[in-house]
Amino acid sequence: LGLVVPNIIGLWDCMPPEESLRPQAVEGAKHRMERGAAVGARCIAAIPTPDRDDIGIEWAADRYRELLELGRQVGIRVAVEFVGFFRGVHRLGTAAAIAIEADDPDACLVCDTFHLYRGGSGFRGIRQLRGSFLAVCHFNDVPAFPPQDQLTDGDRIMPGDGILPLTQFVRDLWSIGFAGPLSLETFHREHWARDPRSVAREGIRKLRAVLDMAGSG
Repeated sequence: LGLVVPNIIGLWDCMPPEESLRPQAVEGAKHRMERGAAVGARCIAAIPTPDRDDIGIEWAADRYRELLELGRQVGIRVAVEFVGFFRGVHRLGTAAAIAIEADDPDACLVCDTFHLYRGGSGFRGIRQLRGSFLAVCHFNDVPAFPPQDQLTDGDRIMPGDGILPLTQFVRDLWSIGFAGPLSLETFHREHWARDPRSVAREGIRKLRAVLDMAGSG
């Protein structure tokens, strides 16, 4: 049917705080990578977890470098993902620093409009990156309420239905040469109660509307 799997989420607990936990973390990551590769996933997200305040960029970069090498062996690209409501890696710049310090040609990021807003990064920093540095962009919107620092995954809504500057964000993605997939990502419970095909059709229509607005400007 021409469908592809652009991204799998993900590698949890892949950056443990103690050396003694590394073998178990590596084994778990390998298993998840193999499962992702088995369904043809192009990329898998490395989430800097367990989440903690004191996660170090150099430590995380070393762990990420190991994951990248393991991904090459398995046949799947590994991308760092920041999570806006984490205590540790919740900003675009921190995730970018981890990927850069890994000193690996395959280093890249998963970017998510929800996490850009929720974690306080904002949307202009994306202009400082190359498009090829982004493996995939998760695309969604948020409502005006709850407040920014109280948003949860379940508050994500369809593109164009909220307050995020998605039209300009798309233009910025194009300006840096981003050619990867935009992946609609919502966890709103209202969507769970509906027919999946209806939700998918609405999501495609609203995502394309944002792209059309970006192109018309």
